[in-house]
Amino acid sequence: MERRRLPRPVRPMSRLFALLTALVTTAAVGLLAACGSSAGEAGAPAGGRTLTILWPADPIDLSTDDGFGLQMLAGTIERLAVYDALIALTPSAGLEYRLATSLDSDDGLTWTLRLRDGVRFSDGTPLDAAAVRDNWTLLADPARRSPSASVAQQIGALAVVDPVTLRITLKEPDNQFPRLVAQTVLTFIGSPTALRAKGDAFRTAPVGAGAFTVREWLRNDHVTLVRNPGSAVRADLDTIVIRSVPDETQRYNTLLAGGGDIAFSANLRTGVNAGEAGLVNQRAFSDGGLNLLFNVTTAPFDDLRARQAVAHALDPRALNKALFDGTANVPTTFLREESPFHSAVALPTPDRARAQALFDELAAAGKPVRFTIVTPLNFSNVAEWAQSLLGGFRNVEVKVDAMAQTLPVLKGGFQATLTGTPRFVDPYPQLALNLGTGGPNNYGRFSDPRLDAALQDGQQARDTAGRTRAYETAQRVIAEQLPLAGPLYRLPGQYIHQQETFDGELPIINDGVLDVTRLSKAG
Repeated sequence: MERRRLPRPVRPMSRLFALLTALVTTAAVGLLAACGSSAGEAGAPAGGRTLTILWPADPIDLSTDDGFGLQMLAGTIERLAVYDALIALTPSAGLEYRLATSLDSDDGLTWTLRLRDGVRFSDGTPLDAAAVRDNWTLLADPARRSPSASVAQQIGALAVVDPVTLRITLKEPDNQFPRLVAQTVLTFIGSPTALRAKGDAFRTAPVGAGAFTVREWLRNDHVTLVRNPGSAVRADLDTIVIRSVPDETQRYNTLLAGGGDIAFSANLRTGVNAGEAGLVNQRAFSDGGLNLLFNVTTAPFDDLRARQAVAHALDPRALNKALFDGTANVPTTFLREESPFHSAVALPTPDRARAQALFDELAAAGKPVRFTIVTPLNFSNVAEWAQSLLGGFRNVEVKVDAMAQTLPVLKGGFQATLTGTPRFVDPYPQLALNLGTGGPNNYGRFSDPRLDAALQDGQQARDTAGRTRAYETAQRVIAEQLPLAGPLYRLPGQYIHQQETFDGELPIINDGVLDVTRLSKAG
């Protein structure tokens, strides 16, 4: 990549491209990193090695459980910095043991977790087997109503063997249990002393064993993290400031003006502009992508024909040409060809005649297709494109409702939403969490026993061939029953920064999470 001079700030984009905000519950969002922010910047103490992150939205809270875990979503930067992780996934879906050293089983039912010795939380409490036991027990407690309670409730019993060894007995065998830990909130462990003492206040003042602690959180403005001097996790940076900048153009121009070191964007148009301006745009891809998720329990998408009509009406290649100058990665299958579980199960293809016939059939039955697309701001351009495209059909009416925080609406009821989930480097457990019956993130309320059985088979298979067969079946059910239309394109996490800010590529884990604990600035 060639080095070029600092580009001039761009003028505000049209509304079609200007509104980007992090997809907090359903949309995938990347991490950002940087260093050398000005001493006078809000939240950043004078001096030291400071990383300033320009992020599209504020986290909902900073507790160990936001309902998603170690994924490229709002709040993950803060959680990884404060808690680090027991286990993570590499971008190629390998297991990376961090605060844990191993998690083994002979039968998939009883597992032995071993921890790094001598690790302590920032309040001095040991991160030992008892601490993990207490965290997972609290998480599973129905009275606490944790978003990820159902994940922890898969555990039947926890027994401390010694300070660094925990014996875990599951209620049912799970041959992929380490992957469940690595991708869910089970990987984040908080101080049990602080969890008990702080109660709900732990959500804004968390205590972990990671490389950083929370110094300040000014809602909808910034979070300031400072180095934890007692952490066993070593980091190069002294301070991380995560600034919330919802507007896409403002965030990009703030980066150009020196107000941040890395800006995250899930908007492909911003990535194109950054590349043309000579900035570094490191992109991280995963399976899945941007989907139009249907609520299958409410009209019009409780009727499969409506889902089929919209899926056949949408034309991802036309979307790519109209919005992204042909630069998007438009898939033909749900899983990437690079995935070890790839199968040639084709996604539904554009078919205007078929779509119109279905719209007409539904209208004749007294069920014209009228719906609202709820979208986070970062995908409002795509929502408006879909609205315009569908406006060219008879017997269909589409509205768009763009907002910064979509989670409250999704939990309360919706018809369709643009979302970057499920996205993953390993199908387990994300497909089950997002599309399985009763999954905690299954906002579309889809349920199909064939899909559940296939996902269970993928969970229990011990080899790649067995898992591939299971996920091929799962993909066929998804293509047939259409809980979502998509992926419209692979959704990259884009980390945009100046050429001179960092040496080499940024450290990435899992589905595109930036590992801020391993980030160093150039020089």
